[in-house]
Amino acid sequence: MILKNQKILSLELSMDDVEGAIGRDFRGKKQDCYEIQDLKLDAVVCAEKLLQQLHKDATPRKEILFSAPKQRKPIARSTQPIARKPVARSQKPIARSPIVRKPVEFTPNQPFVQPERKPYKKPKPGRNDFIDDHYSAWLGTQPCIITGQVAERGIGPYNTHCHHVRGWARGRRNDHAQVPLAGHLHTYANHSYHVLGKSGFLEKWKEHISDDVEDIVEYFDARAKAFKEQYDAEMKGVELIAE
Repeated sequence: MILKNQKILSLELSMDDVEGAIGRDFRGKKQDCYEIQDLKLDAVVCAEKLLQQLHKDATPRKEILFSAPKQRKPIARSTQPIARKPVARSQKPIARSPIVRKPVEFTPNQPFVQPERKPYKKPKPGRNDFIDDHYSAWLGTQPCIITGQVAERGIGPYNTHCHHVRGWARGRRNDHAQVPLAGHLHTYANHSYHVLGKSGFLEKWKEHISDDVEDIVEYFDARAKAFKEQYDAEMKGVELIAE
């Protein structure tokens, strides 16, 4: 049995057949490793002489013919030294004007001053907007529907914000579709509604809302209607007392 690179190459009956098979498969690659195993005697037969002879036969023999060197004429050189003129150099130093550099003036360190921010301006109401400032002011006094926090209405992270449930869809604003949210849950932090979006906000605060809620917009819409009913009931009570 003939093994080539530890893989079976062929099964031969005699040593002559083995040498012929290796000779046919041999391509002159030094990295190929041939091994001969005698299956009857369970022994390994050395094939180094065979491989050396195959390598020797595979190496090309070329006769390198070198051309005869050409005879060159000798260069005629004069025996007298070449006369070189001395280079005229002035012994006076070159007058160089000094470079005048102005000292760099550094401004003194000044304390950091926060740049002034423009005050927030409410957008102008559109033709289809429904604006109720009295209801928005009342809603700002209600607790946050997520944390239950009660705070003053404002624009800070710890103030109460009035979040429009449907946004300004199609350019329309409806103040009766609002819910109170803490500022850091509305826009200010990485866990806020306008940063995480609908699905991310629901996954983050589902334990504080309810496990039965599947759509945060529908939950906000239901709470907005409940706040509107509560506001209408309080306003009717105030009117009855006034009468």
